[in-house]
Amino acid sequence: MKLLYVISSTDVGGAEKALVSLVRLVGQTHTVKVVCLKPLGPLAAELRSSGAQVVSLEMTGAGFGIVSKLAREIESFQPDVVHAMLFRAIEFARLACAGRKIKLVTTPHFDLSQKPLWMRLLDRTLKSTDTLSCAESVSTYNFLLQKQGYAKAKTVLVENTVEKSLFFKDNFVKSRMRKEKQISDTQVAFICVGRLAKIKNPQLLLRAFSKILSNCPNALLIYVGDGPERPALEKWIQEHDLSKKVILAGAQQNINDWLNLADVFVLLSKEESLPLALLEAQQVGLPCIVSRVGDMPRLVEHGKNGFVCNPQDEILVSCLMTELYSNAKLRQDMGDFSLQKSKQQQDVNNKYQQIYQQVVSN
Repeated sequence: MKLLYVISSTDVGGAEKALVSLVRLVGQTHTVKVVCLKPLGPLAAELRSSGAQVVSLEMTGAGFGIVSKLAREIESFQPDVVHAMLFRAIEFARLACAGRKIKLVTTPHFDLSQKPLWMRLLDRTLKSTDTLSCAESVSTYNFLLQKQGYAKAKTVLVENTVEKSLFFKDNFVKSRMRKEKQISDTQVAFICVGRLAKIKNPQLLLRAFSKILSNCPNALLIYVGDGPERPALEKWIQEHDLSKKVILAGAQQNINDWLNLADVFVLLSKEESLPLALLEAQQVGLPCIVSRVGDMPRLVEHGKNGFVCNPQDEILVSCLMTELYSNAKLRQDMGDFSLQKSKQQQDVNNKYQQIYQQVVSN
């Protein structure tokens, strides 16, 4: 089978990482091509090493001319299935496939309910082009059916998952990483994995963390990821003399190692669907503090494997961080419950292979 994936970028993000995981599997038995709208990012090399041909349409700005370029890529490759991910890739793929006998599968990988009206209207207008729409979270699935008017017969739930062979609890790795980073056993490390972008709310986490230090002197905050907010965060850290308390680790390949180093995972995004970073943290066995958006409240049971809060409630976030800092047994119990919940995850990549077969057959 020939599979053509269309994605907005190959930077380090949840949708992009999900695509790498999927291509790693389907590339073993199928011919795979990835068309990236924007200039190629760091994950392009991983896609190629998994057997995929990767090209960029070099999109800048509004993307004028992209539909015709994408249509030519589709015409040249003659795929059995086109699978588009992320908003712009989905809408451009819909336009490129419109009026043609092309099997189109879409997966949003974002929370459409929080997007501007024009985006929701455009999605509603073009959705009929899809052969099948795959929602990566329960919240997205419900929104597509109830608010966007998607047909239930053409919409399926394929929840995000992460590879168990890549993310797991490892006490040896924890000891090694702490020794390498000169973090003592008495320090309690809070970690956030994600882009340093406003939508991920890193500024609020930094402010909330700074408030606990008078009562939690051995607390440490680690950001793994990069993005446009980094200069502002660096300035704030310097102005408040927190350089010894906050680590901006930047983009990292060994996310499993960094998660094992930590004691608590925190993600206070303003918008989410079902973030891979949270699934990864649970497989490592971390208690989690998350915002009440998307599917995160479904994965984190308040008081059992972490806490759920309003993404703007800085004081509450500080209180929750203090509680987990002060109670090692609570951290252990919540982490154990995270591990239990992570075992409920299904193998999404094999499910996509079944979907491709069904789409082609029908």
